[in-house]
Amino acid sequence: MKRLLCLLGILYSLTLSAQTTDRVTTNNDPPIYNDVSGSPYLVDSWNEGFIRFSSGRVASQFKIKFDCINNKVVLQFNGSTFHTESKVRDFVIYTKSGGNRDSMVFRKGFPVTDKANEETFYEILEDGKSTLLCLHFKQISEETQFASKVIYRRIKDETQYYLLQNGKMTDLPMDKLIIVQQFPAEHQEAIRKYIGDQQLKFNRGNEDFEKLVRYYNSL
Repeated sequence: MKRLLCLLGILYSLTLSAQTTDRVTTNNDPPIYNDVSGSPYLVDSWNEGFIRFSSGRVASQFKIKFDCINNKVVLQFNGSTFHTESKVRDFVIYTKSGGNRDSMVFRKGFPVTDKANEETFYEILEDGKSTLLCLHFKQISEETQFASKVIYRRIKDETQYYLLQNGKMTDLPMDKLIIVQQFPAEHQEAIRKYIGDQQLKFNRGNEDFEKLVRYYNSL
């Protein structure tokens, strides 16, 4: 009862301050994956940050996690944990504390792809005449141990990069020979040379994709 009253108090204060329908759920605790190895969260630890609702209101009093399996923002306040509802437009997670904090920016509302819809949150890595987006998603796989016939379930981390330009989402594969073909023909030779000069491998996380799209935006 004490926990419920606390959450209702949070909900009430948020509603009064915004005078909108922005709210968070109090009856939908995040799922627990007791029988699965791995984590559904992009970052396991609770981190500071802020969420922005579709009304434009910003809330920064919560600690934040992102549940990649369910595409949900999970909040913590005074030891209580709960999901947000669907009215979150974007959110920021600070991954380091102190004066120089690294941040991860997420937003939804992008065109539908084979892996995501308009409600899916993407991390924004570069923004300009074209935008580099990273889709973080996780899948639960099952493997059978033949000796014991025990089914082993684990969460696999996956990423997919997209180039958003003129309202169109284009896959950016982790292959330096194929990725060139995803850009306009008039820039492909310059991009091919840049990849060679910079020795981009596209297997070191976000860094090489960020360099390439930053260069492309400069052309």
